[in-house]
Amino acid sequence: MERLYFVCPTTGEWVDPGIESELGTLLQIRFQEVTADCPHCGKTHTWLVGDARLDRAGTAAQDPHPAQ
Repeated sequence: MERLYFVCPTTGEWVDPGIESELGTLLQIRFQEVTADCPHCGKTHTWLVGDARLDRAGTAAQDPHPAQ
């Protein structure tokens, strides 16, 4: 299982919307949108599944900031 993480466009912090799935499924739905409330800025954001960073489910995002 993979867990999805997205970047808050306001703060640049990683957001964990609580979504886990198999890699094959994520590849099939990579153009689907995910909408979640952001704990960092308080806004609601929408991302494409394909824009997510993937981590193995059960582990925390190792780098809280996206690569510049």
